[in-house]
Amino acid sequence: MRFIKVIDWLGKWTGAFAAWLSIPLMLVVVNEVVQRHLLNTPSEWGYDVCWMLFSAQFLIGGAYTLLKKGHIRIDIVYTILSDKKKLIYDVFINLIIILPTMIILTWAGVIFAADAWVSGENLSTTNWVFATGPSKSMIPLGFFLLSLQCLAEITRNIIALKKETYK
Repeated sequence: MRFIKVIDWLGKWTGAFAAWLSIPLMLVVVNEVVQRHLLNTPSEWGYDVCWMLFSAQFLIGGAYTLLKKGHIRIDIVYTILSDKKKLIYDVFINLIIILPTMIILTWAGVIFAADAWVSGENLSTTNWVFATGPSKSMIPLGFFLLSLQCLAEITRNIIALKKETYK
């Protein structure tokens, strides 16, 4: 189904993007460690940039993790289920628990980020003051991507149940 393929492609692309964020994150961490511990001159921006990059990586990579079935589940229950019951369980969990939560968090994230952009909110956990709008925008984006991937998983599982492609 084209809908699933497009969302899976988007999940793979954002997963790759999230993985590539490891490089600038690592460079900032190495720079901060060298400056702080070898030169005794910590940067004013290193800590803030690290948490911004890591939070973006975490939020943007969530859809890819769902695509690759990497999120935590209760294996004690899941492993004893038949393949058909696993599909039913996945549809139920995604439809009743995960998707509504992701939609609520996307909506709340939009409001949260919009407030930051409109007010021109700044934040500083160190001496470096920066605009929070870009960082806070990652929240609704990440939850929206996770919502889309959740819809694709629900659709994929329902199709498998209808076709009885499980064993």
